[in-house]
Amino acid sequence: MPLLACFFVSILFFFRVMQVQTEVQSALELTSRELAVCLEEESAGELMLAKALFLKNMQGHETALECVRGGGLAISLAKSVFAGDEICLRAEYRMELPVSVFWKKRLNVAQSAVTRKWVGWKGEKEETEDSWVYISETGTVYHRNRSCTHLKLSIRCVSGIDINILRNENGEKYRRCYRCTEQNHTGGKVYITDEGECYHADLNCSGLKRTVRRVHLSEVAGWPCCSRCGGSGDAAVKASDVTGG
Repeated sequence: MPLLACFFVSILFFFRVMQVQTEVQSALELTSRELAVCLEEESAGELMLAKALFLKNMQGHETALECVRGGGLAISLAKSVFAGDEICLRAEYRMELPVSVFWKKRLNVAQSAVTRKWVGWKGEKEETEDSWVYISETGTVYHRNRSCTHLKLSIRCVSGIDINILRNENGEKYRRCYRCTEQNHTGGKVYITDEGECYHADLNCSGLKRTVRRVHLSEVAGWPCCSRCGGSGDAAVKASDVTGG
């Protein structure tokens, strides 16, 4: 009977050890991630900072604090390594056993967590607002300004009777939109834009909407710039202009 009782106590203690290690590991990993952000290079106070963060992150882990001999302050991080591009936090502590296991009353435990330091990102060259342009889904030029009138359509409602005498900004007649206008559409109200080529019977027609994307200048190499928002003297973008070649 005593042996059976010891067996069950050992099983319960095994799960308690796992619980303590889980709580300590959670605090270690959180501490290493916090250190990875604020430690860019080695400094004299890194161990003290690690200890302070670790004790803060151990708050609420009552099981671990009760089972570790000496509590949270007794968990040593002295063998942690902060050199190079990584932070290796190593925690060493002792757990008090409720009964002797193989004639041992204490259990020495060591755990570690490794995190790569965050040193930021440096591109090949500094990005500026001029490095980005705007294009429409069916466009053949790029735009410097998102508010360019070629991208923001100015829709007008006109009489369908007058559509044959109206012209767009290029002097062309308006054709019917095959999406929203019937073949024999006459009279009523229709919708046009100064830049468009078609007239529309439905204000919600996809032909009256434009999908505009913001892309890097290098993605439109060879495209001409919009004369309205980029200057009429702008030449087509060359690949060497945007890649540094």
